[in-house]
Amino acid sequence: MNIHFPHFSYVVLGLLCLGLAACSTTQNVPVSQDQFASSSVDPSEIVQDIPDYRNSLSSLEGKGRAIVSEPGNTERVTLLFSSNRQKSMVTVRNGIGIEGGQLLTDGDTLLVYNKVDKFARKIPIRGGKLNRINRLASLNILEMISYSLDSNQVTNVLESKKRYLLKLSEGTRIQVDKESGLIRQVTQPASSQLPYSKITYDAYTSVEGFTLPRRISIFGAQGKSKVALQLTALELNPKLDTLAINLPDDIPIYYQ
Repeated sequence: MNIHFPHFSYVVLGLLCLGLAACSTTQNVPVSQDQFASSSVDPSEIVQDIPDYRNSLSSLEGKGRAIVSEPGNTERVTLLFSSNRQKSMVTVRNGIGIEGGQLLTDGDTLLVYNKVDKFARKIPIRGGKLNRINRLASLNILEMISYSLDSNQVTNVLESKKRYLLKLSEGTRIQVDKESGLIRQVTQPASSQLPYSKITYDAYTSVEGFTLPRRISIFGAQGKSKVALQLTALELNPKLDTLAINLPDDIPIYYQ
């Protein structure tokens, strides 16, 4: 099944600011749109409304346009990706269509093949020095697009006028839209050692029972860089070949 999305501008919605005071506010205090307070809602009631495709969506292929922003530099690239629940592979093309490299992750390490400079590097996901498009490629694309969780992971529930804030046992925070039940933001604690601090989701669309985001933004661990991804085409549940990068024999692999 091929899904083609219309053109969207690269606009990232303003994000809700969370303060320590908001997290400690009691439920008796009026809650503003951008302020979270303790909630008595059972986590299972919230989680059951979040789309969960772990049993029905096992693979995908697609294409997207990304803006990679960091202090002093902005770059536009096209991404081709394939992903199942175990691995993800991303091919990067620059603004004039030249293929610059391939990136493959298994969840623990990221293999980066630089076709321009003719070398490959294997980098650990947690604690490794990942930047620019590597942050996006280090994520399992399928699980990032179709994020899911279980209610027993939730240790605390807060709420604002429009969103729930789920605190997970490992420190992750999930913002869920009250009306739609869709995930809007995933924030990771610094202790996770992951190469990103936050993912935001926008412009969801529903096609044949699958409700998926069309715009995704990944923020760097220090919050100073961002990859804004706009999905332009998806094929759901394709039959994928083995996900692997075929390195030429003369390409050295460096380990970081």
